Amino acid sequence: MSRSQALLERLERASDRLSPIVVKEVRQLARGREFHYAFSAALLIGLAVAFFGAADALTGNGTSGRWTFSALTGVLALLGLVVVPLGAFNALRNERLEQTFELITLTALSPRRVVIGKLLAQGVKLATLFAGLAPFIAMSFLLGGIDFATILVSMLVIFMWSLCASAACLFLSSLVKSRAVSGFVFGGIGIVMLLGTIVFGVPRAIYFLMMRGPVAVSVGGGMGVGGSTSWWTVAISTTFCVSLIVNLVLLAENRLSLPSENRSTALRLGFFGQLLLMVGWALSFLTDPGSGPGAGAALLVCGAVHLAIVATFTVTEDLVLPRRALLARKDLPRWRQVIAPLQPGGGNGALYVLLQMALLLLAGWVLRPLDQMLFWFVIACGYICFFTGVHVVVFRAIRPYQAASFQLRAAVLVLLALAMVLPDILAYMLWQPDGLDLRFSIRHLLNPFRTLANFRLVAASYIALPVAFGLTGALAYAVLVRIGASVMFDPVPIAQEESDSAAGEPGRANVLY
Repeated sequence: MSRSQALLERLERASDRLSPIVVKEVRQLARGREFHYAFSAALLIGLAVAFFGAADALTGNGTSGRWTFSALTGVLALLGLVVVPLGAFNALRNERLEQTFELITLTALSPRRVVIGKLLAQGVKLATLFAGLAPFIAMSFLLGGIDFATILVSMLVIFMWSLCASAACLFLSSLVKSRAVSGFVFGGIGIVMLLGTIVFGVPRAIYFLMMRGPVAVSVGGGMGVGGSTSWWTVAISTTFCVSLIVNLVLLAENRLSLPSENRSTALRLGFFGQLLLMVGWALSFLTDPGSGPGAGAALLVCGAVHLAIVATFTVTEDLVLPRRALLARKDLPRWRQVIAPLQPGGGNGALYVLLQMALLLLAGWVLRPLDQMLFWFVIACGYICFFTGVHVVVFRAIRPYQAASFQLRAAVLVLLALAMVLPDILAYMLWQPDGLDLRFSIRHLLNPFRTLANFRLVAASYIALPVAFGLTGALAYAVLVRIGASVMFDPVPIAQEESDSAAGEPGRANVLY
């Protein structure tokens, strides 16, 4: 066997160890018409833009590289934020439409490896498209008006956010199963991404890159590498993008996993890691006394939004764990068994959210945010507990063993919508004013958005009612933790006679799970 053949065999074995899904997807990619059309069109556009840029450079103005870079960056963004993500959506959608996804799940590949393999395949597609346009983009540096550091950082940022968009499309593809719904979602994603990229996203991003520079505008003016603020911004956005990709992969894995498996612990670790990342970047501004309070205020606002989303899905989880998850938990080391907030179950989810609230409150206190931001965050946490915990406690107190996570999550949205519109409707129907007055008043305290937006007025005149909401929500979380612990350690016993009779029925299998 020759050395070249031995090398090819080693590379093939290494690719199989990496992920068989990547090899399968890349082979399909090489034979697919979609990629060939996109790559050919990108090369033709890049060649045309480079030709006109070179012709414009002959006039001697020395700034032709700026608009050449802008045009080519727009093409890259269109490919990376629209074409490739739609292909990622189709990658999982076609598996289900052709009924081949079940064959993949029968193999030894876990859902996580399947999702990561498909995402890495999209990364290969992105890298190929970027490599095709890279020489034309590099030529814009020779034409003048743009520095090389800006080109490198801009391509890195576009690549990361393109990969993030592909991960988001993979997650959305895992949510839908029917052909009609998946087609509707596919069309909606295409329209939203196209409008967001062309109309809103790319022109503003390119203007920011040209006028301000992703690697900062030096003190003397012009484009160049200088100043730490913009490097700081690029680092923050890149790490946030990486954490978002990880969480989107975990969300897609959650949707593709079997209901009998533990689908919560990995997700809770992922979102807790994202929260720690937010806290870490905010605390890094302690070295700059002038930026610390602003970073603290931004952390508390972003943290409140993060907790509201996380609490909606964690607190409403079912209290009874699948039998396979219970058996896997018994096999864990003792030090991992006591980490209750990371274990599945709505009671553990309530404790998980409360600990994150305490962490954000501590970080905000260290950063000393402006004005009444700490008190604002406490009231926001109270509203989160109220709207995500009270109705869950009422339902779980009556039926703690019933599976109703979807209904409870839908109830959160319904209650929030009612809190936003019902006060004004009742005020108009009962008091019949000449014209409906939408100015903030005491009836709007049930609406968390208007209350937090007008917090100065609330803190001065109406603070008692928001505090009552918060205390009620905190009490609901404490009760839910107690109910969850009682269900966890004292699950519903399965009657032996019911199990025997069920096993004896025709067509029923006497299996463990």
